[in-house]
Amino acid sequence: MISYMGMPLIWPNQDVFGTICVLDVEENAYNATYRQLLAQFRAMVERDLRQIYNDKARAQEDAALRAEEAERVRREFELLRAGEQKALQALRESEERWHFALEGAGDGVWDWDISNGSIFFSSRCRQLLGLTAPEAIAGFQLWQTGIHPDERPTVQAELAGYLRQPEGSFVTEHRFRKGEEWIWLLARGMVVSLDIQGRPLRMIGTYSDITERKEAEAELQLLNSHLEERVAARTTELKKAMQQISIAEKQAALARMVAGMAHELNTPIGNILLCSSQIQADVAAIAKADADRLLSRKGLQSFLQKAAESCELLQRNSELAGDLIGRFKQIAVDQLDQPRRSFHPAQIISRLLQTLLPPEHHPDIDVQLRIPDRLVIENYPSALEQLLSHLVANSLTHGFEEKGVGCIRIDIRRDQEELILIYSDDGKGITQELQSRVFDPFFTTRMGQGGVGLGLALVHNIVQVILKGQIRLESEPGQGAAFIITFPANQG
Repeated sequence: MISYMGMPLIWPNQDVFGTICVLDVEENAYNATYRQLLAQFRAMVERDLRQIYNDKARAQEDAALRAEEAERVRREFELLRAGEQKALQALRESEERWHFALEGAGDGVWDWDISNGSIFFSSRCRQLLGLTAPEAIAGFQLWQTGIHPDERPTVQAELAGYLRQPEGSFVTEHRFRKGEEWIWLLARGMVVSLDIQGRPLRMIGTYSDITERKEAEAELQLLNSHLEERVAARTTELKKAMQQISIAEKQAALARMVAGMAHELNTPIGNILLCSSQIQADVAAIAKADADRLLSRKGLQSFLQKAAESCELLQRNSELAGDLIGRFKQIAVDQLDQPRRSFHPAQIISRLLQTLLPPEHHPDIDVQLRIPDRLVIENYPSALEQLLSHLVANSLTHGFEEKGVGCIRIDIRRDQEELILIYSDDGKGITQELQSRVFDPFFTTRMGQGGVGLGLALVHNIVQVILKGQIRLESEPGQGAAFIITFPANQG
């Protein structure tokens, strides 16, 4: 009889995948010890089988993962290769468009391999330079020999400087021999590749034919040089004409001055001649009466009275003529008796206006002064007093003649080395037609009313001759008048 003891082999998921058993040809009851040993053996077998199964499953899983990773890498490689093909195609299309745009615009493309010195020229570039097909790929030295000798050193120096510091772009203009003639070229380029030390390896650029532009510039320069000559000649002619006009104006001014002097002197001199003639006639008459023994006391007294009146008239007209001649002489004055000295304009002008415009005589004239108290200049105080005296007299006589009241304002300020004096009033103003003549000697709008027309002429002379300055008038009818005077603050 065969004895049997067996136990099932079970997976972790409780599936039975086999049996482990013990057979004995003899009868055997298989006690607990046997069953315990069989259970332990079964556990060992299940553990080993599970280990073998798990290793196999893990190997299969690893193989699947490796296959999946290989497939993923293959797909990425295919995508990368497809992308590279598209990029290369796009690059080729971009280069074609770039070449087409450049050469369509008339520019030729060149590509310089700096490492070996070879230069590739596009078809348009070959056409510009007059190169044949075998010369399309030329050496750097061969290219240099085509540059005009006058520009070659400059181009070489500029290119060497750019290659030392390849930043931005390289631009130069030079002549290049094309067959038997020279053409002007505009070269532009840029380094597009560097080695690991930062040294240029490749440079790409363009050539543009600027011969027509250069010829136009040369023609323009020639035209400008001729234009400058014509302008210089015209300027010389204009200066001569201006000198002639100036001489004519001076002669006209002199004629007006002489006419004015003659007009002003005519009255007193005429009176003097009349009085002297009358005295001469009276003396002859009294002498004849005395010779004929016909002279009476009454006749002598009448003669003496007429002689006294004539002498008084002679004295008055002689003084008037002398005063006029003295004022005429002031027009040509070039210096003053008073020496140059340092003074405060504020003090000088304040005292002057107190004398010229005392409140008791001119209560309706408002005087406003804006002069820095600390301002000190070295100049001619008497010249300043004289010109202000004439300006005040002009305001009183002409500016305020209709209103009888008004405001006079004097502003003085220093601008670096110059003094700016602005004298203004709010009188009736001066019309535009008269402004160009106000500084002319003997010009007056009060002819026959006591006006001689020398006041503003003397002001103009003092400013220009003594103070070495300039004066200008600004005025509108009904808006008053302003005289702007500039002169050196300190006379050297």
